[in-house]
Amino acid sequence: MNIDGTNDRDGQDGQGGRGRELVPDAWRELDDTLADGPAPVEVPADARPWLADQRFVHGLLRAMHSPDVAAREGRVAAILAAIDRERVIQGPRRHWLAVAAAALLLACFGVWMALPTATPTAVAAVERAAAELGRDVVRRYSLEIRSDGDNGRPPVQHDFELFTRPGSRFLLRGKFGLGAMQFGEVQLGGDGQETWFTAGNGMIRNAVPMAERERLLQQFGQALDVGYLDVHDMVKRLPGDCELQVVGRETDADGRAVLRIEARGRRAARARVQQAWLLCDEETGMVKRLEIEGDRRVQGPRGMGQGRMTLEYRGEVPNDEIDFRRPW
Repeated sequence: MNIDGTNDRDGQDGQGGRGRELVPDAWRELDDTLADGPAPVEVPADARPWLADQRFVHGLLRAMHSPDVAAREGRVAAILAAIDRERVIQGPRRHWLAVAAAALLLACFGVWMALPTATPTAVAAVERAAAELGRDVVRRYSLEIRSDGDNGRPPVQHDFELFTRPGSRFLLRGKFGLGAMQFGEVQLGGDGQETWFTAGNGMIRNAVPMAERERLLQQFGQALDVGYLDVHDMVKRLPGDCELQVVGRETDADGRAVLRIEARGRRAARARVQQAWLLCDEETGMVKRLEIEGDRRVQGPRGMGQGRMTLEYRGEVPNDEIDFRRPW
């Protein structure tokens, strides 16, 4: 069948159908495929096959070429409705996902801000402390030595005030306490050249060259190791004498961050300090507190024996206020 209503098999030969030129005009008036009005009610029997062919062809043409506005609008409406449904379903979830992501980011940033700065190595911290102690200023400390006593030795309770200045200069003032006995005030000092001792309002006194300062231990019944009083020299030697480890970060009474550093002697025969703890100001490097544990392996009252010496930093004093020379 051709689109003009003829069949190939019987179009122009006139044997089985009618060509365009054989269609009566009255039949063409029955073709309602392009008409705007209603279809004719009565159709002659001879015209019905031809009119059916016409309607079939025009139906195919419409299906092939019609813009199908209504169907297209329906598809668009369906797509928009699906988008709206997705927005309703996914919107809150995406909103909470965004909120959760933002909260996680804020939390991570907050934790990062709250975390302390990287802890320096113990050696670096102690070297910085030694450098700070090397400044040419006079520093004041409180010094306590405590021991419970054992093996027939009485408990020890010594309380001193210690002033130090780089260059092996120190001045110790205070009292010795052995068990129930309390001794009068003593002074022990060093000016970088010699080490001296006086007690009993000057009635007892002695001075030796700095290199022989260990001899003064005999004056105290070996209750105090003079080498501990040169704080700068002692701290400066710690990295070489001891294994150092940062064991924590703390806050002191002033609210300042301090590092707690543990020192353990490497060579018992050479290291003066066998075990100690330092609290160093993180910002300035200053040693705020130094605790030295007596060596329990030592037999006899060498130094402080099995007790503990505690140095507490009290601040700087004017350089001309303290005279480290012997008073006689």
